[in-house]
Amino acid sequence: MIDIHCHLLYDVDDGPRTADVSLAMARQAYEAGVTTLVCTPHSPNSSASRQYSPELIRGRTAEIQAAAHESGYDITLLPGTEINYYPTLQHDIEAQRVLTLASSRTLLIEMPVFAVDMRYLATAQTLIADGYTVVLAHPERYIYNQYDLENLKRIHAAGVLFQVTAVAVDEENSAILFQHDMVDLVASDAHSATYRPTAMGWAYQYVADTYDRATAERLFVQTPKRILGLA
Repeated sequence: MIDIHCHLLYDVDDGPRTADVSLAMARQAYEAGVTTLVCTPHSPNSSASRQYSPELIRGRTAEIQAAAHESGYDITLLPGTEINYYPTLQHDIEAQRVLTLASSRTLLIEMPVFAVDMRYLATAQTLIADGYTVVLAHPERYIYNQYDLENLKRIHAAGVLFQVTAVAVDEENSAILFQHDMVDLVASDAHSATYRPTAMGWAYQYVADTYDRATAERLFVQTPKRILGLA
């Protein structure tokens, strides 16, 4: 499995505070069957960010990667960002002030509040036209009514991929997205080894049992591999 969304790096955001917890998260992901994991701290405009720079993110990813290998965990860690949406984010992406996922042309972008912000659509369309793949993080969080769902349909129809959170695959809002063929990936969004842990192994099995194994392979392996350029 490939996890494209994980707050594994210590002391950069609301994820782990110590390197030991980062290493424990790497072990947990490895034991769940994750072979490649993208470390996605919050972007610097997010209230959850503690510190951010591309150099820091790359360096801390390499540090935990080395520790994981020394501990015998056969998992590949790659740098990235969960970008908190803002209308001018394209300028920071082009200036390489914010990292894409694993040095690919794929961007993980969340909405700033628990509601659908339709400014996201215009920005996503511009980015897609410029050759980026845009992934909306945890869309299940944004459904409060039918109006929200209709707006999410418009965003998905424009080519934005939807990434549901592993621990939420059995929730009602996720089921709604599955029913409308609006789930493209599942990722952990893990923040520690205990609070919102990886859950990727459990989520894969849930999707395989509830829908089918081909769907699970597409969401957990094939699509993330394709958008990261790992195929």
